[in-house]
Formats: sequence, C-alpha cells, structure tokens
Amino acid sequence: MTGPGHAACRTARDLLDTASSLGIALPWREDPSSLLVPAVIAGRTVPNRFAVQPMEGFDAALRNGAPGELTFRRYERYGSGGSGLIWFEATSVLPGGRSNPRQLWLHRGTARAFRDLTRRTRDAAARAFGKAHSPFLVLQLTHSGRHARPDGAPAPLAAFHDPALFGDGPEPEIVSDDALLRLMDGTIAAVRLARDAGFDAVDIKACHGYLVHELLFARRRGNSRFGGSFENRVRFLVDTVERILLEVPDVVPAVRLNTFDALPASTGFGHAETGSPVLDCSEPLAAARLLAEKGCGLLNITGGNPYRSPHLVRPYDRAAGSGPPAGEHPLMGVDRLIRAAAAVQRTLPRVPCVGSGYSWLRQHVSGVGAGAVEAGDVSFVGLGRGAFAYPDAPADLMNRGRLDKKKVCVACSLCTELMRGGGPAGCAVRDRGIYGGRSADSPEDQ
Repeated sequence: MTGPGHAACRTARDLLDTASSLGIALPWREDPSSLLVPAVIAGRTVPNRFAVQPMEGFDAALRNGAPGELTFRRYERYGSGGSGLIWFEATSVLPGGRSNPRQLWLHRGTARAFRDLTRRTRDAAARAFGKAHSPFLVLQLTHSGRHARPDGAPAPLAAFHDPALFGDGPEPEIVSDDALLRLMDGTIAAVRLARDAGFDAVDIKACHGYLVHELLFARRRGNSRFGGSFENRVRFLVDTVERILLEVPDVVPAVRLNTFDALPASTGFGHAETGSPVLDCSEPLAAARLLAEKGCGLLNITGGNPYRSPHLVRPYDRAAGSGPPAGEHPLMGVDRLIRAAAAVQRTLPRVPCVGSGYSWLRQHVSGVGAGAVEAGDVSFVGLGRGAFAYPDAPADLMNRGRLDKKKVCVACSLCTELMRGGGPAGCAVRDRGIYGGRSADSPEDQ
C-alpha cells in the first residue's frame, strides 16, 4: 500500500533525489553499521541504536489495566527483535487519566503483571541474542488530559480554557494546582512501582496534546504555579524530574518532549507562529536544557498533535479513515522531525536523544538513521509504526546486513484506525492474522 509520496522513493538514489528536489538534505550513510554500535544512558550500556517508540496497543485487561495477552506478545517480539531500547507505551498513573478503557494502568494491583512483562521481554532478548544483550526498558507515564476516556466516554481535563481546542467533545474541566500536585504524587508512586517492576527509566510524557504537554503552552492559565510564564509552564516537568532523582534515584528520569505543536491556540512553543509547522525551537531547547540541568538522563523528541495534525506526528502516504491528505510531501514531515531532534541533540550532546518520524522511510531507515547517528543529530533511531510492522528489523540488520522491504511499515495509517476504534492495535498489513485482513498492494511488496 504505497501512496504517491513513496512511489518515487523505492531506491536509495530515488529517495535522495526526491529529498533534494524538495530542498531537503537527508543524512545518509551507505554503511548502516553505526546503528549496531552500543550507546550509554546514565552509565548503562545499551546494545544498539534502535529504539521502539511508545505505540499503544489498547489491549490491557478491561477491569484493572494490567498487560493482556497481546501486550505480552508485542513486547516479547520487540525483545527478540533486537532493539537496544524499548520505550513502553503510554501507561496511566491514575484511573481517570486513561485515554481508553484498555490503556495500560500501573498501580499496586497490576505491579506484578508489569514485572512479568519486563521479565518476559528481557528473556526473549536473551534467548535470541544471549544474556549480554539486555535492552534498556523505559515506561511512559501519562495523564491523557483533554483526551481522557477512561470508561469509553469523554472525561476531558485541561490545563486552560480554550474553545479552539475543544473539538466535538464536551467542555473540559480545568485542572487545579492542587490536582496537579496530586498527579505529581501519583506519578512518583508509579515511578516506584516501575522501578520494582524492572524498568530502567520512566518517561514523564510531555507530548501530543496530553495534560503535561499542554502545561508547556498554558500561557492562558492564570493565577497558577503551572501556567503563564515559561518558568511556571515547565515547573511540573522540572519538579517531577527533581523528585524522581531525590525519591527514586535508581531510575533514570526521561521525557518524551514535543518540540513543535502547530496548534491554533498555542503560541511561542516550538513554532514560529500560531498554527504554523515552521520550527522555532527556542522554548523547547530552553526546556530541554533545564531538564538536563535537573538530571533528566534521556529525551525522546517528537512534535505535532495526532488529533489535529497527524501528518506532523507520523508522516504518512494515506490518512486514517476519512482524514484529509497531509498537504505536504511526507519527506517534509520526516525532515522536520529529524531537524527537531538534531536541534536538541546538538545542544545537549551528553544527553541521549531518540529521534522520531523514521518509519515512513521503509527500508531506507538504515541509511538515513546511520547518517543521523554519525552526524551527531541523534543517539537512537526510533520506530513506532515501523516496530508494529517489523519488530525484528534490528535482528535482520545484524544477521543480513540490510532491512527487508517486504516487512517494512507502508505508512497506510491502518494502525491509527485501529487505535481510534479503541484497539487492539497493531499492524494490519504485516501482522494481519492478528490485526486485520489487509495486504500491501504496491509492486515493491509483491
């Protein structure tokens, strides 16, 4: 299933020529071996430069948010697939913070199941590559904010009042400072449980329009310790990182950070003007510097809002459902995300950064990813949809020296449709025995 964007990019030469015609200078290396070189996060060795991005499967137990059968299957496949860093999907720290009744939820009642999940993931990696290959495991902690649907019906909680961000749902409740402090306490409690479950790091999710990200552009939040000035808008993130280091020091604090929003109501955080996708990284870079100074040991760089600008988050050839076309060549979205990560990584060369947006590149991920790593633009090449479709991509690169074009993500947005439908979500093309009945229909996939 190949749209007009990728149809002209089947070979590496095609890809680079198309990029050049768009005014894009993609990083590139013919030799992808730099992706298999170990990295270091907070003193811990990571086997290689491949990262699984946090893509939600919405397959947790309905009653209590524990990992379900498909959750275990997914992460065991990631473990045996060879990725050095596995960033586990968004996991709620409060019952009301879930975006779906089957979103993962970490609490005392599910802690043992999460411990089984990390054990089985590491065991799968050890069986495939030996005990010396131990992936670095990150758990993403979240509150879904405006997009909360814990029982299936909208239950939005927002950082500030703005009709432009309501969408078609009900007007959200505005979260109080006291409630944010309780959320921080709940997050720290979840960090302790994550440590006991065997995770190496925890991510305080600050991206894609969810609650903590929304605080970063909450200029209109008045009379609050968590809104208005830049110092106040980053306070929740900074204070949470400081508390993790003080109260749970054997876990690495991480943040998945939006570096541009392109929202109609946000100004001054990551883009040149309201609603624009043109990067202005001054505030995101200032936030990243401050987080690094406070002890954040790992950053995952992304942008956009999947509810309003999905092509900025995940460049695609085909929009999900009846969504509009992107309005730009997908390579422009890939390039924007690569440049955003490079801006942070070059500013903070000692803090490992994970890059986003690579899945659209298909088998060319290895050439572009190696180029970005060798240029110092990123420490890890992240695959979200690409990992759904091709969890053993790192193993194929190790064993065969190349990626298989018949196994790659085809940027068709079917996984997004599954997510929007409430899950379970995965690759309906490459894993259609579990997730659907569609097959890739382009000549390159036959």
